Amino acid sequence: MALSNSSKSQEVKSQMFGKVFAGVTAAAVLAAVLATGAMAAPAATTAASPTPKQQRPAAKDAFGGIVTAINETQVTVKNAKQGSKTFARQDTTVVVKGRNERSSWSEIEINSHVLVRYEARDGKLYAKRIRIGRPRVAGTVASVSGNMITLRTREGKDVKLTVNTGTKFFEITGKHERKAGSLKDIHAGMRLIAAGSYDSSHNFDAALVAYRSK
Repeated sequence: MALSNSSKSQEVKSQMFGKVFAGVTAAAVLAAVLATGAMAAPAATTAASPTPKQQRPAAKDAFGGIVTAINETQVTVKNAKQGSKTFARQDTTVVVKGRNERSSWSEIEINSHVLVRYEARDGKLYAKRIRIGRPRVAGTVASVSGNMITLRTREGKDVKLTVNTGTKFFEITGKHERKAGSLKDIHAGMRLIAAGSYDSSHNFDAALVAYRSK
């Protein structure tokens, strides 16, 4: 069951996270949940059998991924499927976050998740608009203790996820299907992806958690 009339900001975020989470099991479904924070199904398309390739023509001037380098004049973004691209900063480059909240170039950091709208000119790529997404972390649950989830990333690093009454949990039940979940569902050995922010101790305050029960 799909919910219609999704906002443009939700659609853009869904496209961004779909690219960022490429290569992760059930990436597209998890990305949709983390991007919107709701259980809305992806927007319907006119094609009978939609595929990621069918969405690309509409967003050929967009590139989503993780910031790997940045200075005052340019930013480099890495995408799991498409590699890295470097975008030059312009006087007209706009930076936003959240629901089109105006931001600044200085708020773009290494490991930020971004979606860049750009134009190609004279052999270079110029950033027109950059949307800063929520930081995310993915991996396998090592342990759960109270409101703390220890997650082991693919790089073998342990990250402490802190959850609270405001954290939203979503269980992925199938392709484009999910339902509300809870902390009680989380156990060692399962994979999950969380979106949120790092605190001063470098623990991760999770706002959204998406996972599969199997």
